[in-house]
Amino acid sequence: MKQYKSKPRRIWRTLGISFVVLVSLLMLAVVALVFNPLEGSLRDVPDVVPREVDFFLRKRNLIADFADEKGRFQLQKDELPAPAFWQALVESDGFTELRKGPVASDLTRSCVPVLVQARDALLKVQQDSNGMIDLARDLASQEMVIAGYYEDKTKQPFQPLQQPWWCLYARISWRVRFGWGLACWSIVQSQLRSQGLDVQAEGEILVIRGNGIQGSIYAARRLDCLMLANNKYILEQSLRLVDGNDQEQPFGQSARYADGVTHPIERWSDVNTDFGANAVEFSLAPNTVDPFRRFSMAWPNEANKDSMNERVLASFLKLAGWNSITGAFLFEPQRLSVLGEVVLNSHMHTKFQQSFYKAEKQARSEWLDPFLRMVPDTACAAAALRMPVGEFLRAMNGALQASEKSLLNDALRNCTLQKQQLVDSTELIEKLSIAFLPRAGFVFRRNVPDKSINPETKQQWIPDPIPSPMPQIAWIFWLRPGQRAIAEDFVDMLSRHASVFRFSPLHLKVDGLPEPVTEFVNPQIPGTGELAMIVFNDFMVMSNSGPLVKDILRTRYSYGQLRPLIQNEAYQSIERELPRELNGFVWLNGSNLIPVLDDYRKASQVEDRDPDMGWMVENRANAERMVLQQTFTQYKSLASMPQQVRNGEFADAVAQYLREQWAKGAAGINSSDLPAIDQLRAMATMFDSTYLRVDLENNYIRFQGKVITKF
Repeated sequence: MKQYKSKPRRIWRTLGISFVVLVSLLMLAVVALVFNPLEGSLRDVPDVVPREVDFFLRKRNLIADFADEKGRFQLQKDELPAPAFWQALVESDGFTELRKGPVASDLTRSCVPVLVQARDALLKVQQDSNGMIDLARDLASQEMVIAGYYEDKTKQPFQPLQQPWWCLYARISWRVRFGWGLACWSIVQSQLRSQGLDVQAEGEILVIRGNGIQGSIYAARRLDCLMLANNKYILEQSLRLVDGNDQEQPFGQSARYADGVTHPIERWSDVNTDFGANAVEFSLAPNTVDPFRRFSMAWPNEANKDSMNERVLASFLKLAGWNSITGAFLFEPQRLSVLGEVVLNSHMHTKFQQSFYKAEKQARSEWLDPFLRMVPDTACAAAALRMPVGEFLRAMNGALQASEKSLLNDALRNCTLQKQQLVDSTELIEKLSIAFLPRAGFVFRRNVPDKSINPETKQQWIPDPIPSPMPQIAWIFWLRPGQRAIAEDFVDMLSRHASVFRFSPLHLKVDGLPEPVTEFVNPQIPGTGELAMIVFNDFMVMSNSGPLVKDILRTRYSYGQLRPLIQNEAYQSIERELPRELNGFVWLNGSNLIPVLDDYRKASQVEDRDPDMGWMVENRANAERMVLQQTFTQYKSLASMPQQVRNGEFADAVAQYLREQWAKGAAGINSSDLPAIDQLRAMATMFDSTYLRVDLENNYIRFQGKVITKF
């Protein structure tokens, strides 16, 4: 009886051992012939991306940002996947105009083809696996990177490509690795070929053709990383990186990636501890993109005769010298942060740019905070920069056209500063620059014409100027200790010699405050018809608007209802992100910026403007003097000019000068600028406030900013 009971036990033991052996053999077969489930993971995907790629985009946990409310995600054949916030963005005010703008159109042309090809390749994988492979679960749940080239790096010099070379890198599940192992078998490839998909092995690379795929897709796998590319060159580079080939260098270990992505995200995360770093990492070599390269060659144009603003901007900015832009977008509720680095070609810097980009950092409590306490919250924009003011003024002077500079120099020769007669504008700048510390602030606000009436004359204090959308602008300079007298003497010089500049000086008392604002009225100054100045405490303020200067003072002394920017709720919410020291800070207010852009839009729609006859009569005497000095230099005065010349070509030249001055009031814009203006307006409609802080060096610009959205 006892022996009878032991027989079933032996049978079950034998069956158990056989099953274990069978499973072990099966697992060994899978490991040997398909894939090893214990093979581990690739350490870091950016480390298998070639260092010299022209574009790079990385996102972790991608599906969480694209899934619906129930956590589901489905890739559609006829549309690109949209992030969770996309619907709110589409429904927000201004999105339609933003989408039609030139920048959005250029991005669409350069980026969408890459994304479409990558989408089609992923859909093909899903379709040909008969649903066994789920994109959300098996391909995009952990990490995805897309990188590539806009130029053919195999040729010298590099040649632009008609279609970018790209490679998609994805962390994959065991199901995809298992399917990959099967796809390497010729019997499986034959089965796929019968279904219209041609899969051929070229060494360790699978070449996939057919079934609607444009060209060829090259695929390779290393551990848990699947690589799909439309060109074998970048794929082979990545495989050599995985294998530790010393001839290749990884993008993930480059200074470009460390300084533009890794370190800034670490610093951001230290401050924003309430949010995880949900980041989209990016890098772009902008001058490899043809639309940007063509744009950078033409803008900003230092020779633009119709826009001094653009000529001045060209002193600061040289887009052709932007070697790369690397950084990250970080998503928070109703906020979008951006941070990173622009690598500059310092060999392309002008003399001014060499000094400008070498500005020293200083504690913001010593310079930025005092400035922000003067900026009224009615401003649409404010900026503060640590920079050599003398070099900046020289750049402004250099942006003047030759005729404008000649007239200015002629006027200055009739003036004295510090009891010495001036020679030209260069000497004036040399004298003034001594008084200023290396920092400057700028305040911008929509221009509302000053229609106040002089009670004695019953006329406007400031006659109607040349119509212009130009906003009110104030420059704020910090004075060196003991140098205030130079700034005061400069204001006094303009008052003493007002007739030389065709100014009518006014001294306006600011209610409740000790310092008066000195205004210099001239209807030929577009938009405002005046200049305004004041020296108080350790500051000098120069502006094209007396009302703006008065509001700056009221804000500084907490007089009236104006609040300073430093007390703005949006600013206070981002203040913790600002470092103790920085070079520059820019602030924009979307609601206050919209009316300014509306003024520019209105001006751009009116072409071939006829000058106002009253304005022409009022300014004809000054125009005659200008034309005489510029063109008819052979005559010492109008009286010495023959009547035939005076009534003929001279009169025509004066009329043309008046028309040109009137047209300049529109800031050199016309209907061709409407798309760009509409795009800026759309962006302003979509955000509440935004800031950007910068750190400058000769070979880089490091930046961090945040957009507080309205959607």
